[in-house]
Amino acid sequence: MSSTAEHIQEGFYTITPYLYGTLELLDFLKNAFGAEEVHRGVPDESGRLHAEVKIGDSHVLLGSGWFADPSMSAAIWIYVPDVDATCKRAAQAGATLLREPADQTWGDRVGGVKDPCGNTWWIATHKGRG
Repeated sequence: MSSTAEHIQEGFYTITPYLYGTLELLDFLKNAFGAEEVHRGVPDESGRLHAEVKIGDSHVLLGSGWFADPSMSAAIWIYVPDVDATCKRAAQAGATLLREPADQTWGDRVGGVKDPCGNTWWIATHKGRG
């Protein structure tokens, strides 16, 4: 059962996998695991993409641009009640700020940090679509 907390997008859980990839990965997830395409952003002029699929009862995010870090093949997406405060706390705990929190078109406010071990965390608070 997914969370009913207001700061988490409906159908999601506190932590969601975020895979780095392109349309090729989107097609792979559909063909290999029966993923249902939930959202596909319009690629920008350089071909960067953000998409969302559902495999069984779990959502998986993927992208090739806005949140991508070419040195890693995956990241951790975590929903929190206050993305701004959490990014600040993470930086105080030793993380490197990758992206200041900003509102996104799909209704999340997102910031990014890299922890002291090199893992990328995309921290989000769902504000609502539109």
